[in-house]
Amino acid sequence: MKHHSLLFLLLIFLTYSPSFSTTQSWTTIPRMSPIPEWDPSLHDHPVAVDAEEIKSFFFKQTLDHFNYKPESYTTFPQRYLINFKYWGGANSSAPIFAYLGAESPIDNFPNSIGFLTDNAASCNALLVYIEHRYYGKSVPFESREEALKNASTIGYFNSAQALADYAAVLKHIKNTLHAQNSPVIVIGGSYGGS
Repeated sequence: MKHHSLLFLLLIFLTYSPSFSTTQSWTTIPRMSPIPEWDPSLHDHPVAVDAEEIKSFFFKQTLDHFNYKPESYTTFPQRYLINFKYWGGANSSAPIFAYLGAESPIDNFPNSIGFLTDNAASCNALLVYIEHRYYGKSVPFESREEALKNASTIGYFNSAQALADYAAVLKHIKNTLHAQNSPVIVIGGSYGGS
């Protein structure tokens, strides 16, 4: 009998509780903030990037970072972009903001990733955008069709190889610019950020 009265009280509570009322779906999660979900006045518009500020480079990337067979030493050109506009230089140990590309070419990244350009000036940061292997102009085996042709060529298309690619490119950039003391802050979105 005692259990029935507790169930009855629970039913009464749920019926009259504000989160379970008929004016709002019980699956809706209430917002705790009085600020609307999208208020344009709260969002800065990203800084437009002049195409002349971006320099395009290619790194001679290793196809397979984890095996020591002769074919593992095959290389392919991996594209990356650099914006030097805000960089304080290697002597100041200014940071390097590196955007890790994901499932698309990097052509539009400098204009679409506002977080980097919005914060680069205040941090004196070098902006680097690295293209993911098998996308854009960073395709092994001469063409995308050839690269995706069979299991032996598509086997190099994985996140472990991509992370090793990013590390190799960043190490190359730091050595080339004599920026060994510059910290690297990596950023990504979607698959590239996870």
